[in-house]
Amino acid sequence: MKELFDYLKIPSEPFETDGNNVWSEPRMARFVLASHLDGNLDGASRDSDFIDESVEFIEDVAPLSVYRKVIDLGCGPGLYAQRLAKKGYDVTGIDISENSIRYAKEQAQKAGLNIDYRCGNLFDFNEENKYDLGLLIYQIYCMFSPDQRRILLENVHRSLKRGGILIMDVLSEQRFNQFQEEQHWSFSRKENLVSDDKFLLMSSTCKYRDNVTLQKSTFLFAEDEPINLYYWNQHFSIETLQKETEAVGFATKSIYADVNGERYTDESETIAVVLEKN
Repeated sequence: MKELFDYLKIPSEPFETDGNNVWSEPRMARFVLASHLDGNLDGASRDSDFIDESVEFIEDVAPLSVYRKVIDLGCGPGLYAQRLAKKGYDVTGIDISENSIRYAKEQAQKAGLNIDYRCGNLFDFNEENKYDLGLLIYQIYCMFSPDQRRILLENVHRSLKRGGILIMDVLSEQRFNQFQEEQHWSFSRKENLVSDDKFLLMSSTCKYRDNVTLQKSTFLFAEDEPINLYYWNQHFSIETLQKETEAVGFATKSIYADVNGERYTDESETIAVVLEKN
């Protein structure tokens, strides 16, 4: 029983974790890929219509004639990368999920597209003056601690050519204010996307200082070892986001409510920015 309570313990400090994350945990691979591809599932990607709008927005702010070479960070199964490649962009995609990268490569091969997909950690990404455009979208940046965010931004900044741009989005303070702390549990259905083993899922959502939230999921399997998965999120104001991005050498070109070009207001739950490398 003590071991069970240890698994259910809530971290006392923001961004504490025991190392497990939903993107690289093998037992979550089916769920991660399905949530990317199925707009009815929560979590990994936006629906197809929104992605199409986003690609049109990217074309507008980063025309192919100027920003041809693209790095898509956290590319998942290639939903943006493939669309951009079809329009003529030279795309490289990086993601930590082996399952998603495998699927992306298969789809690119079927479509006859030459996309450079790589399975890897964004913090190990180390290239210099190579890309015209960086993409860091669907609030990926929010998932990491301040130190990790600094490393990630420095990596992206270094990889861009002078005058290159980064399009990224984050969760807003308005979203933090609406966030509710809850606890609930459920049994696995007969058919599910996580495991063939039966499990009990216990979930907690918590708010922390400095506009940080946590969704913690504990899976107690009938036959396998339990796992804890932590989904941290940092929420930003325009000022706090600019402070972090300017510290590594980015200048803000424009601000939107989302990566489809929607106008930003104080009620927006997300913030999207177009940043330029100085």
